[in-house]
Amino acid sequence: MAKKEAPAGTIGTEQAARLIMVSAERLRQLTKGGYITQEGRGRYNLVAVVQGYIRFLKDEERRSSRTAADSRVRDARAAEIELRIAEKRRELIEAEEAVAACDKIVGVVRTEIIGLPARVSRDKKIRRQVEEQVHGSLSRIAGSLREVGDALRAGRDVLGTDAEDDA
Repeated sequence: MAKKEAPAGTIGTEQAARLIMVSAERLRQLTKGGYITQEGRGRYNLVAVVQGYIRFLKDEERRSSRTAADSRVRDARAAEIELRIAEKRRELIEAEEAVAACDKIVGVVRTEIIGLPARVSRDKKIRRQVEEQVHGSLSRIAGSLREVGDALRAGRDVLGTDAEDDA
């Protein structure tokens, strides 16, 4: 009995698998997945094999990029949730709120200290000396408060603990 001739443009399973550099089993999986169509038992159209494999690769690429995007969204949501929890626990506050708290405290200190020279002495010479010291202290406090405010707004370490952690 003569061997049946294969239709033009068709190849066998082993040839098709070698063509797209996969195993015969993987080729069968791609066929079951609908990416590659069979012409008959163990026969594949050459063009259909190449096009089907390209379709599979593009689908994989899209699926993996979608997975990466989903992962980034999940990470962003988790970070947002962590921030909300930390805020509710009062583990963090907004920079402007911290600056306002410092301003309020320093305002009370300033009010108390400014009246100190008059409480210390009625002697004008002594009072002026105390006033000079008080104004110097208030200027240094205001400078320190400005530095803290600038550091808070810039997100830098206000207390200098980052330098200690590095040591």
